[in-house]
Amino acid sequence: MRRGRTYATILVDMDTHRPVDVLTDRTAHTFAAWLREHPEVRVVCRDRAGSFRDGAHAGAPQARQVADAWHLLHNLAEAVERIVGRHRADLREPLTVRASQDDLHPPAGVHPTAQGELDVHGRQRPLVARTRERHQQIHERIERGDSLRAIARELGLSRGTVLRFARAADVEQLLVAATHRPSVIDDYRLYLHHRWMEGCTNAAALTREIQRRQPLQFWQ
Repeated sequence: MRRGRTYATILVDMDTHRPVDVLTDRTAHTFAAWLREHPEVRVVCRDRAGSFRDGAHAGAPQARQVADAWHLLHNLAEAVERIVGRHRADLREPLTVRASQDDLHPPAGVHPTAQGELDVHGRQRPLVARTRERHQQIHERIERGDSLRAIARELGLSRGTVLRFARAADVEQLLVAATHRPSVIDDYRLYLHHRWMEGCTNAAALTREIQRRQPLQFWQ
């Protein structure tokens, strides 16, 4: 095995949390062959890889397939983050409850809107951090008299990008635009998530399924 090049499969007893075997690869054929030699298996706890789904179906049709706890929590976090991200504008309504002194006077160095710019893990979203940094860099150079062309050349950006940031005096305006971009798959996110959890991870197959549900001209 070589890290990042050659992959194997480790099988773990979920009751004892101890490894029981290591397979030479991660193909459905190898996994199915192992399961046929162990008919006592009644539950297969796996990730979303299609090869493990197919291998379990072929080698242990009597077994029930379930998602492992880590992937359940990970998928839940991703789903919540997507849903909250789509409704961030609704969360910007002014609070009617009287603010506490801590709210009125946040600690030094903490941006007052930082909490709304964190992901579900409490980390600043990369897009937010990148937008803030870029806005600061561009406006610092504008204040010192640099031309938009010079700024674009120095920061490695297009002139259009620099112009867009230059016109936005408030970074919040840029953040709202950046985090609320509509997507052609917005109406199908729940369906796609459900199919992904079932083990269908082929983008072309998922696209065909969506087209059959409701043909769209831009899915060409």
